[in-house]
Amino acid sequence: MQEVVFRAGMTAYAARYWLPVTRHATRPERAQADALRRILAANRTTEFGHAHRFADVRTPREFREQVPIQEYETLRGYIERQRCSGVAALTAEPPLFYAQTSGSTGKPKYIPVCASALRIYRAEQALFTYLQYRASPAAFSGKALGIMGAAVETHLDSGHSVGSVSGHLYESLPRTVQSRFVVPPSISAIADYDLKYLTILRLALAAPDITYLGSPNPSTFLRLLDLLNQRRDELAHSLETGTLPQLDALDSNTREVVRRRLQPDSARARQLRITAPLTFATLWPGIRLLTTWTGGSCGIALDKLRTTLPRETKVMELGYQSTECRGTIALEAETQGGLPPLHHHFFEFVRQEHWENGRREFVGLEQLEPGPRYYIAITTVSGLYRYFMNDLVEVAGRYRNTPLIRFVQKGKGVTNLTGEKLYEAQVIQAVQAAARQRGFVPGFFILVADEETSSYNLLLEADRAMTSSIQEAAADIDRCLGELNVEYHSKRASGRLAPLTISLLREGAGEAYKAACVRAGQREGQFKPAVLQYRKDLALSFGPHVIE
Repeated sequence: MQEVVFRAGMTAYAARYWLPVTRHATRPERAQADALRRILAANRTTEFGHAHRFADVRTPREFREQVPIQEYETLRGYIERQRCSGVAALTAEPPLFYAQTSGSTGKPKYIPVCASALRIYRAEQALFTYLQYRASPAAFSGKALGIMGAAVETHLDSGHSVGSVSGHLYESLPRTVQSRFVVPPSISAIADYDLKYLTILRLALAAPDITYLGSPNPSTFLRLLDLLNQRRDELAHSLETGTLPQLDALDSNTREVVRRRLQPDSARARQLRITAPLTFATLWPGIRLLTTWTGGSCGIALDKLRTTLPRETKVMELGYQSTECRGTIALEAETQGGLPPLHHHFFEFVRQEHWENGRREFVGLEQLEPGPRYYIAITTVSGLYRYFMNDLVEVAGRYRNTPLIRFVQKGKGVTNLTGEKLYEAQVIQAVQAAARQRGFVPGFFILVADEETSSYNLLLEADRAMTSSIQEAAADIDRCLGELNVEYHSKRASGRLAPLTISLLREGAGEAYKAACVRAGQREGQFKPAVLQYRKDLALSFGPHVIE
């Protein structure tokens, strides 16, 4: 009976959410113009709207002429003024809560989420649920292991809550849908990552009929498998007895939620002890769909994760998503491209080479071409106007008359291996602080993001030998980056990001790197070394320059 009801619900989702999108995709230019018009009309009386004459804007071209490209620091004053005083500085609607992410200056970014934005998020999630069901109906026949953020993580001095959109979306789901999830949302608020993952594993092991996995980063599931194999005996004993000794470390509400879900299961405990290896395939053979990020550095972790899944499992791209908005929705499984929600947000793009050469020639979604990489700017109902994301995307196909896009990587000055979004300015500050503390002068350095190992390696040419303090300096920098970047701290604490290491370079390595960059086309007179790069983008192999 429940399956019939669910199928009927998906039919309703198709009519309400999917069919309108198919019509918008036929006329993307009109859908984008309408979306922009609604956003500007709703916020024309705000401080930002008055300052940039929203009331006079009639077309996307006029919008570009009236409003310069924004970043968080140019909007921070508006956001803080509205948060602290309630004045309509950025949006006419007051924010319901704020979503937090790391910022380039070391101060967190608080992204406002108003009621209209939350309604949009709910509609987009409903649409994506239908598309996932269409791709794999069997994935919705059993339980779901979904790992999400907490609806409320902390509170600001203004009284506003800080939390995740995913947590709020979960709370708005019908109870019949919530009952499918084996992990209640309160688990997301557990600060101790080992305790949180152990609790997740215990609850998941109690549900052998899991058919769906979902989490933004595939490295989360790899971390769960590592912990599962490390604490196999402890978890088996927990299954035998129907207890969890770590319950006392949880807050009273979470403790009671978990306690109600614990039951003795000797057969499952025996399976845990005799099964080798412990994988998702051996313990949950019914898994039919994994929804996660598949692009960028996540593709490396995903390749490893695939080997642990049942052969029949399909993988569906979660979509180009950020704290600021949902940028794409995947239409099918096993594809990386997605359809931008063109009726909700206004999108602009500029070719990578144009932006990096100072040419601000933005084009609309309908003008994208296959081949080039583009930087993306967004305009949303939550007050992000022409907001430069510093993300590189490219065309990955077409649906009707609308380009599908996929995320490639963060742009210049930012790396992102597991969701930490590390900034160049943070690296410089952390290395300089360690240099002052340890008494060395860094003549040349590059922090290298290694996608294969989910780790950072500092290549350092210093003024004197520091072999004796290299591990201490690495720990200092690692700790400082965590203090400057809340996401870096989170990913390190959870084990998804490996500890930072330092490799000392021989004298002259910096000059050799400069020469390699000049040979690759950079102008010597304007050469400025990027201190934060992906390993695959380095112009020089530093192997011969490393002091063993």
